[in-house]
Amino acid sequence: MTTDDRPRRTARLGDKVALVTGAAQGIGAAVAGLFLAEGARVACVDLNADRLRETWREPHDDRMITIAADVSVERDVVRAVTATADAFGTVDILVNVAGVAGPQSAAGETLVEDWDQTQAVNLRGTFLTVKHCLPHLVERRGSIVNIASALALVGWPQETAYGPSKAGVVQFTRGVALDYAPYVRSNCVCPGAVRTPMITEVLEGHPDRERALAEYGSIHPLTGRLAEPIEIAQAVLFLASDDASFVTGVALPVDGGFTAA
Repeated sequence: MTTDDRPRRTARLGDKVALVTGAAQGIGAAVAGLFLAEGARVACVDLNADRLRETWREPHDDRMITIAADVSVERDVVRAVTATADAFGTVDILVNVAGVAGPQSAAGETLVEDWDQTQAVNLRGTFLTVKHCLPHLVERRGSIVNIASALALVGWPQETAYGPSKAGVVQFTRGVALDYAPYVRSNCVCPGAVRTPMITEVLEGHPDRERALAEYGSIHPLTGRLAEPIEIAQAVLFLASDDASFVTGVALPVDGGFTAA
């Protein structure tokens, strides 16, 4: 992420410490960049170490660190949380963005290993990072924001692995909100189709990728286009910040009206 791409720094997050997974690209990179601009210190976590270094190659003083980790592996998650606490002292905000699209197939054609990987990254990974950040979050009266999906709220053809994994994230988010009130706020954002590497990878090999991307965008009544990662990041910022001090257990659609239909 270049200097020109980063939002202007203010102080909406004061000097809070955020751990953001999936921070090498897409929504995760947008969240991390926005949080830095708003005064937070940020641990950027991602499985892809090379992409993580490339995205965050510019120095950010002592306000940002990068950690290569697989969120579906508990020892990696423990290492990432420990590294964040060692660098910044604690964790005030956890944002779970890391995820995979999974197979685009009906249940009968979905391979068991593809199902397992989708649940492992999208749902198990969310559980593990929350579990191991909770001691810090409880102490700091912190905030969790998980990225679910509009497909957690409605059915969609050929999405019998991804949709259930994200529906699990929604229910997990609600459970944490109830179990850890009043100490921790736990919310999730349910994006529509967003212009990220995930959606372009889904369309790899498509004979007319731009047309297919336009069709994805057309599901949003508000705009008729794909969302940009920063539009999702702005919603995450609200839920993570003290502006949402009376908000917990919410699954917030940021989907251009898609689920309203």
